Amino acid sequence: DIGEELCLTAECIEAAGSILKKMDPAIPPCEDFYQYACGGWLRDHPIPEDSSSYGIYPWLRRNVDLKLKELLEQADVDTDLEAVQKAKVLYRSCMNEPALELLDAKPLQMELRKRELRWPVLGDALGGDARWDARNFDLLETLAQIRTQHSKSVLLRLYVSADDKNSKQYIIKLDQASLVLSREDYITNTIEAQKNREALLKLMVDLSVMLGANEQDAESQMKAVLDFEIQLSQIVIPFENRTSENMYNKYTLSKLQRAVPEFNWLRFVKAAVDFKLYPDLSISFSEPVIVRAPQYMKELFKLLNATEIRTVANYAVWRSVLSRVTTLSRRFLFRYLDFARVTTGTTSLRPRWDKCVNYVESTLMYVTGRLFVNKHFQEDKKHMMEELTEGIRWAFIDMLKKENDWMDAQTKERAIEKAHAVLAKVGYPEFIFNDTYINEELKRLSFSEKDYFGNVMQTLRFIAQEDIGWLRKTVPRTEWFTNPTTVNAFYSSSTNQIRFPAGELQKPFFWGLSYPRSLSYGAIGIIVGHELTHGFDNNGRKYDKDGNLEQWWSNTSIASFNDKTQCMISQYNSYHWKEAGLNVKGKRTLAENIADNGGMREAFRAYRRWVEKERSGVEEPLLPGLGLTNNQLFFLSYAHVRCNSYRPEAARDQILSGAHSPPKYRVVGAMSNFEEFRKAFNCPETSAMNRGAGSCRVW
Repeated sequence: DIGEELCLTAECIEAAGSILKKMDPAIPPCEDFYQYACGGWLRDHPIPEDSSSYGIYPWLRRNVDLKLKELLEQADVDTDLEAVQKAKVLYRSCMNEPALELLDAKPLQMELRKRELRWPVLGDALGGDARWDARNFDLLETLAQIRTQHSKSVLLRLYVSADDKNSKQYIIKLDQASLVLSREDYITNTIEAQKNREALLKLMVDLSVMLGANEQDAESQMKAVLDFEIQLSQIVIPFENRTSENMYNKYTLSKLQRAVPEFNWLRFVKAAVDFKLYPDLSISFSEPVIVRAPQYMKELFKLLNATEIRTVANYAVWRSVLSRVTTLSRRFLFRYLDFARVTTGTTSLRPRWDKCVNYVESTLMYVTGRLFVNKHFQEDKKHMMEELTEGIRWAFIDMLKKENDWMDAQTKERAIEKAHAVLAKVGYPEFIFNDTYINEELKRLSFSEKDYFGNVMQTLRFIAQEDIGWLRKTVPRTEWFTNPTTVNAFYSSSTNQIRFPAGELQKPFFWGLSYPRSLSYGAIGIIVGHELTHGFDNNGRKYDKDGNLEQWWSNTSIASFNDKTQCMISQYNSYHWKEAGLNVKGKRTLAENIADNGGMREAFRAYRRWVEKERSGVEEPLLPGLGLTNNQLFFLSYAHVRCNSYRPEAARDQILSGAHSPPKYRVVGAMSNFEEFRKAFNCPETSAMNRGAGSCRVW
């Protein structure tokens, strides 16, 4: 249409170029929109050798890391906050490779001399006085030490978070712990699973030998350890059965003691607390706890009783060793890489600076967040985010009122209340600019540039006690504790918050005011809708507007909801992802698929309303050289956020362990269900991107 106005500002030309470069216009959009939108980007961005997958998210992550690298490498100045000085020292200690090479295995060997952390497989390697002795072995002490000293959960996970049925209060939760590989790798006998188990056994043997074990001992003992983990995987509760109501089992410690008498629960909880830090905290048999996997706990102690004590001790300490080897010298990093090559397909180590930036960023997140926000976050982004969140909230409620025909009036009323109550948090938590708070938080930490391993151990002890400190406090329901440099967004069911940290609010997710709104509504807008819709997915819907787990839906509405979601489960089950050689798991990914589909509808409706209200219905000027309408740009902008390629190993893992559908099906799945998409691209009824009457819709 010649009459349509073009936008020829520098920003519009830049955006047009960036969009064009990502596309493969040779592919018909109605046949495979993902390939049409992402083909160019995927062609120009092979997966780096140090990654198992690569896409727009990892690309932006690397971008943020480079900015943090620059900030952490700046020379010290007198005006640096004490906490900032600590972050720089921590970074430099991690970069101090000559010191690491000199120490080699020694720091970890010193750890393994401690009474609770002795590793049976090492025999006399660390001296006769450091030999493991079955008579002195106390599993409870060992697990508690690994939790407090190494911030690692083995066999049992103990942590503190909001009580699901009383969201204002914190409570202790007990749960199963993770396995090294995915559960499928232990319980199935596919070629890949066998290969991964074999690589794991080799890693266990080699690392114990590198730390001093005799090879024959290592081979026989580690085989027993792997067999134990295979048995453990049989009793782990699978993801599909871990629903909120299944995991809410409130006990007192004395009731738990009666239910699972083989373990001293009160002693374990007390052993996990550093009472020097919390002298006023008293814990007794009447302490309430939520046991998230009671069946697992019962089975676990049966399994432990049937297993040789040496094997149990070997397993517990092995898990701790495994999480520490990447803190040692290069020969350990390369040995771990050989394992990763099999399980993830990566063939080279990440650059040292990247590893160190990520370590400092995840450990001292508020300091690094503050450095980043100070330099790279523009406050006016908050205003535009407010426009987006309010527009999308309106769209969700508007569709609920006008288009939802399956929910009864009373449940609908409460759903509208919940949508109104959703609290959006944008950019960063305010307290990161409170000097006193930031310095106080880290006052117990004192780092040395020459002792990376020692610094890491300090930070682990620090992190291990962080959640314990929340016990007995009231949940600050309007505060958030998200790392500002995170390149992701979140919904929290216990606070009913949607969260958008500064790291996420950058191109091509967030486009500023000088770019067409279609780009922002299509990218960060759909993400806002996605997070909001999580409050109404198959798990989030069980929590009320105050974040409490309670049934606020009528039974008829629940039945209709389940009926609607069944359509989506079948739809995604039918997608075969050739990179993985597997079909998508529709039930496993249901919550994310509901959020993707809902978010897209909400953001599109909000965008059209914005054009209506702010531009009196006059379309925005178009981008040059693309020949695309604003509605088409909206959908393209979303697809671009999802461009991502996978190695076969990573693709398989994404299907078996991931909560999301593969990026391709996050794009194709939601768009082929949406009538506005097929209108925008004139997709005929016979085309792949038009599901027509077979379309699924929940919200």
